[in-house]
Amino acid sequence: MNILIAPDSFKGSLSAQQFCQIAARQTKQAQPNVTVYQMPLADGGEGTIDAILANSSGRRLSKTVKNPLGAEISAQYAILESSHTAVIEMAQASGLPLLSPKEMNPMLTSSFGTGELIKAALDNGCRQFIIGLGGSATNDGGAGMLQALGAQFFDAQEQAISICGQSLKQIERIDLTLFDSRIKDSTIIMAGDVTNPLLGKEGATFTYGPQKGADPQMLAELEAGMKHFALKTTECFTLDAPLLKKLSGIPGAGAAGGMGYALMAYGQATMTSGFELIAEFAELDEKINSIKTRPDLIITGEGCFDKQSLQGKLVGRLIQRSDKHQIPILIICGIIENNMKELSKNISAFSLCNGSISKEYAMKNSVHLLEELLEKLLPNLLETMLIQDKTR
Repeated sequence: MNILIAPDSFKGSLSAQQFCQIAARQTKQAQPNVTVYQMPLADGGEGTIDAILANSSGRRLSKTVKNPLGAEISAQYAILESSHTAVIEMAQASGLPLLSPKEMNPMLTSSFGTGELIKAALDNGCRQFIIGLGGSATNDGGAGMLQALGAQFFDAQEQAISICGQSLKQIERIDLTLFDSRIKDSTIIMAGDVTNPLLGKEGATFTYGPQKGADPQMLAELEAGMKHFALKTTECFTLDAPLLKKLSGIPGAGAAGGMGYALMAYGQATMTSGFELIAEFAELDEKINSIKTRPDLIITGEGCFDKQSLQGKLVGRLIQRSDKHQIPILIICGIIENNMKELSKNISAFSLCNGSISKEYAMKNSVHLLEELLEKLLPNLLETMLIQDKTR
């Protein structure tokens, strides 16, 4: 019997590697003779570097950068050996987990630190990039990232502007004289599963601003600033104005508080599914389709299992594969929304936050709770599967 363990990270509490190690250990304790495949995954957010390095040779580097509020932190990126491709996680430098709940304010946050990581990779000779866009704390249209790469922003009085969400509306002129020319020679792939445009009710601000700390008044100001930034970007690239006007409406332009838009407009970047990209590195479909490695059970998990999980996120994409190949799937999550409890017969979903266990307690004790839950579930589940296998 083959068991495939392929989780996402539980943001802020449990890495995908930790989940794999715990689940593999508990699986072997329940049924020592099964074959276990560990496949830590991600979808472009937190854990993207770890997931790619788990399935590809590369080295991890550290760089001192500015966090979303300008404080210096140490952030990581990776360089893959075979292609000298830089793997950058926006969450490392500009991520929401870097801030306390009281610090979350997209009016004040900037993506500057992500630009510093890109520059560090350029300095290391990289001209191919994979940039994971998940988990951002910013709503600055990616202008902070551009500023770190040499773009200059001036107000109506020709005073230099320090970029954050609330300063976008002050931009009168964008000067790219000092913008890092190496970007033009680079190939940038954005990894994410967000399809929102830059502007409007389905855009970056109104869709994701609230979870980054924006209240209704902030949302209106941030949207106005984002629209203004898009206008000034179009003016900056007058020869490509028709294309740039279309860019703000392209699916994915609204990813990571508009970072998708900035990388498309200033870096000619293309968007791809973060999950599918990492699944390709991990050879997920090859393992599922092979007679030798085809799993009899998939164990996966994520922090919150909700409707968005079925709309292109990691667990939803694994469910699609399990349905296609009729493979049972066990989902372990921190939280499961009530409307997700009625699932098909091939899907079992369980939460770490059962009974009196709060979200806060579960996040602090996720390792112990995951061990306990799997110790309870796996012996009966695997025994039943073995019996069914013998009777076929």
